Parts: sequence; C-alpha cells; structure tokens
Amino acid sequence: MAFVDPTTPNLADFITFCQAQGVTTTILPADSDYYAWAFDYASDIVTTVPQMPPGLYVMAVYNLGLHHLLTIAQDQPGQTFFADARTQFKLMSFVIGGVQSSSDEATSQTLVAPDFMKNLTYSDIDVQKTPWGRQYLAYAQSWGPSVFGVS
Repeated sequence: MAFVDPTTPNLADFITFCQAQGVTTTILPADSDYYAWAFDYASDIVTTVPQMPPGLYVMAVYNLGLHHLLTIAQDQPGQTFFADARTQFKLMSFVIGGVQSSSDEATSQTLVAPDFMKNLTYSDIDVQKTPWGRQYLAYAQSWGPSVFGVS
C-alpha cells in the first residue's frame, strides 16, 4: 500500500487504505460516492492537534472513515460484504455501554472499566465495534484529554 501523500488525508489514499483492508473494487467500485461520504465524515470529525505527527492524523481519519464506510455503504448486486460486516460487528445494534460485570454459577469475572469509558459519547461507543473504530479511538486518546469526546 503506497499513499500518494502520506502526510495529508485525501480521498485517493483513503480508497487505497480501504482496498488494502479488504474493500476491493469488486465489493465497491473506486468511484463510489460512499468513499467520499465516509472520508468527508471522518475528515470533519477528526481534530488536528498542532503537536500531533501528520501520519497519526492521516491514519485516524482513514480508520474512522472505514468504520463509517462499513456503516453506510450498500452492497453491489450479488454481494453481501457490507451487510455481513454490519452483522459481524453488530453495527446496527443498540449498545449503551461496556460490560461491567458478568457471572454464572461456576465463575465470576468483573472487568475494571477505565474512567475514560464513563465519558464516551454514543458515537465513541459505536466506533468501538470495529477494529478500525477502536484504532481511531486509540489515536484520538493518545492526543490528550481535550480531543473530541475522548478523555
């Protein structure tokens, strides 16, 4: 995967990123409007921070964009890639938060919920459903507590 400009998010490189992650031209043609919509959404959401390395910003945009693409794109005739992804990652399911405690008759486990999880927005909870959304959150959280919705 070679980007045209690895220092600035752009639609051509976003499409390259998505294709490298498995969204081939058979699944979604490179000229599909869904790419532009997902890229524009992510570009509007991801905030730049002056001291942030440009490469991290680019990857945050692309990861959030791919998460959004999986949510909005419709399958080509005869394909089920996006429908399958929405089912696999439960993208159309309502989730209000993470599991704090679970038990049965033989075992019991409680995970510590980090403080940052208590302040997540609904959008932040949604992006935790896919590997690309979680990677976006990891990048965003590394930028500091004043960055969009992640503290």
